[in-house]
Amino acid sequence: MTQLLRLLIEKLVRQSDLDSRQAQHLKIYIDDADNHPEFKGYDLVKGPERDSSRLAILDDLGNVVGFMTPRLDRGYWRTGAIYVDPGLRGKGFAKKAIIEFFSNPNHRPAKVWIAEQNKESQRAFQGAGFVRGNRRDLSPAPEDRGHDYFLE
Repeated sequence: MTQLLRLLIEKLVRQSDLDSRQAQHLKIYIDDADNHPEFKGYDLVKGPERDSSRLAILDDLGNVVGFMTPRLDRGYWRTGAIYVDPGLRGKGFAKKAIIEFFSNPNHRPAKVWIAEQNKESQRAFQGAGFVRGNRRDLSPAPEDRGHDYFLE
């Protein structure tokens, strides 16, 4: 990978490897995500296994801009929560983080469920090579309707 390309790709860093300033920014995002309606009712953000696997998403200057919580579940790698600063959404941070994590062949096969109304996540995962699968509704509620997306 060329140096220029390396500068354009955001880095994923384990939570334990952050300096105190970065850790404080990550805590703000985690607290925001914990209270965000998008994650209500789902155990995607909190919990000891999420803490140990949480990866901070850094921009090319080393600033924390979000996080993701990948985990192995029933034979598939999943991202769990992926959260980017609301003021920085639409700039490709999530997509680049997804690409970076899943470019490791040990992180496949992968599967995520994305709500029907979450167009940003659909674009990010499809842009990272995930293919939409069958519809799978988690409950009768409209916000729980969606599709699985796969990366082999």
